Amino acid sequence: MNKASRQMPDKVTHTYDPHGPFLANICDLSHEEAEKVLQRIRDTGHRAIKTNYLRRRHETENWLIRERHRLLGHTQRMRPIYFFLGNFADGKDHSRPNSLVMPLTAFPKGTITFTFPDSMASLPIATHKKYEFERQPYHGQVFSLEEIRHVIAKFGMPNESWAVDPRRRFDRFVEVQVWDDRPIVEYLRGLEAIAHNG
Repeated sequence: MNKASRQMPDKVTHTYDPHGPFLANICDLSHEEAEKVLQRIRDTGHRAIKTNYLRRRHETENWLIRERHRLLGHTQRMRPIYFFLGNFADGKDHSRPNSLVMPLTAFPKGTITFTFPDSMASLPIATHKKYEFERQPYHGQVFSLEEIRHVIAKFGMPNESWAVDPRRRFDRFVEVQVWDDRPIVEYLRGLEAIAHNG
């Protein structure tokens, strides 16, 4: 990998559906409400969502919550808000075309954790026998800010190699789990103030 791919991005991106709740976690909803949201996404045709998605999402979040407690202790949010590491404000995900891009430095280190790749892929790759071929040392782990810096320095950021290297086919993103929404609210207020005074 080139040198740039081993640099830690200084931005994070939250992608979202403009017609859905902003900065939300589907696991905060009741089972019935969550399934309605998922069905609405399926009906758009923009994203295929398996029938067992919600069960897998809850299993993954239970793992994230345990690891968050180990790494950070108590946090303001019980469940995370999901971001990607880097600037992904490209609108390519038609199910979540809107984006909020923020500086990584807006988040104190005690408010964020990371998985490589996204948590819904990282956990099964590490635990299911059928993914042994793709398994890497970073799969099935939740990292602190300091730890993910070391991982990226060693393995590089996910790049287009997922399209040509079968062993990296799931390694498309580094996911950021944000466990405190106050830095987001503060950042948005700053943007509003700039817009108002501009």
